[in-house]
Amino acid sequence: MSEELIDVLTADGTPTGLRKTKSEIHRDGDWHRAAHVWIVTPDRRVILQLRSKRKANYPGLWDVSSAGHVSAGEAVLDAAIRETAEEIGIDISAGELTPIGTFPEQSVLCGGTYLDNEINEVFLVRKAVGESDVKLQPAEVDAVAFVPIEELRQRIENDPRLVPHREEYELLLRVLTEH
Repeated sequence: MSEELIDVLTADGTPTGLRKTKSEIHRDGDWHRAAHVWIVTPDRRVILQLRSKRKANYPGLWDVSSAGHVSAGEAVLDAAIRETAEEIGIDISAGELTPIGTFPEQSVLCGGTYLDNEINEVFLVRKAVGESDVKLQPAEVDAVAFVPIEELRQRIENDPRLVPHREEYELLLRVLTEH
C-alpha cells in the first residue's frame, strides 16, 4: 500500500500546491492540516482514545476521541468522518460535526526526527454511543475511555499521560461548560 499524500501548507494554512508523503511531511517539518473530533455522549462523557504504543508520536498517551491527517485534496469534514470511522469505528455525518476551533501546533519528537507542524481543525460531536459501539483500529488505538467532564478537567490539570493539547482542552471544557 502506498503512503498517504498530504497537502503542504504555509504557516497560515494556505495550500502551497505541493503534496508530500506523511513521512516526508514530518521529516521536513512542513505545515499540514489535521482533523480532531471530540465525541460527547448525552450523559456528558467525553471519549478519549489511548494511542497505540506502536505510534511514532505520543505512543501510549490519552488523546482526542479521534484525530488524523487530512489527505491531499480531501475536505477537512471528510477527513474527520473518515478518521472517526477508521480509528474507533463510530460513524458520524457532516451535520453532526460542530467546528469549535483551529489551532496551529508545533512539536519536535523522536529526538528531532519527527517534526510535527499541524493546523488542527477541532470539531465537537454530540452523539449517543456506548462502549459496545466502539471498534478499535489496533495499529492506531489501544483503548478508549468514556470520561465524565469533571474527570477530564482533573486529568488536564494532573495527568502527564495526556497528549499536550492544552489550548484545545481548555476550549473544549469552555464549550461544554457553556452548553
